[in-house]
Amino acid sequence: MIPRRKGKRVVRAVLLAIGLLAAPLGALPIRAGAMEDLFEKGNSAFEDGRFEAAAGSYEKIVDAGVKDPRVLYNLGNAYFKLGRLGDAILQYERALRLNPGDKETRENLALALGQIRDRVTEPELQYPIRVVRETIERLPPDPLAAIFLILYTAGAALVGGLLVSRSWVRRRLFGYGALFAGLLAVTAGVALLYKVRESSLEVAIVMQDKVDVRSGPGKENTILFTVHEGTRMELRNRLEPWMQVSLPNGLSGWVPSSAVEKV
Repeated sequence: MIPRRKGKRVVRAVLLAIGLLAAPLGALPIRAGAMEDLFEKGNSAFEDGRFEAAAGSYEKIVDAGVKDPRVLYNLGNAYFKLGRLGDAILQYERALRLNPGDKETRENLALALGQIRDRVTEPELQYPIRVVRETIERLPPDPLAAIFLILYTAGAALVGGLLVSRSWVRRRLFGYGALFAGLLAVTAGVALLYKVRESSLEVAIVMQDKVDVRSGPGKENTILFTVHEGTRMELRNRLEPWMQVSLPNGLSGWVPSSAVEKV
């Protein structure tokens, strides 16, 4: 099914052949008219099945310094159609950094990850913890920070009311209210800290078909294991031209800097 337009509204469709959610189409609020023209040219090329041309248009926008999750999402889709899994996963990851709540980007990322060669097993989390983590990951940090500040302010105000109130009933209501607001504020604060930590992590995607991970920064070191295009790794250290990386399962080592690209 080909993505279609409807005035200025974004219309998403499903490409039944591969299950890939199509690029969101619509007006792009970019200052320069040339950038919006490039965006429309990319969309038209994508609709016509000219994915190389579509990727080229989106790449020009990105190279100009524009950071828009829709452009990155479209670029990821074009790369996916071209079979460039590493590039597609990189752009989906970058789009989610800007818009973590976007469902279509997450679904397309999961689709791309399902086609890479490496299957890295993460430590199994209990169901409630996994649900909480996934929910937090989808929340943008700015609204979460606003919720924390509102709850913190409300809790402080209720504590103030508790201290100045002379009525036993009111003191009890203020006390319960302060306790409830405080618990919610702590929850929001922990979630916010988790988001800050996640955003500060340096993550990279393997861009080459096959990369040997070594015990040290040099080809003379022992090969510990091998990773393939599209694998997501956390950056730990740099000693150019090498990077120390780790996988979610705890395996770590060194790879050439040229073999990976930072999200």
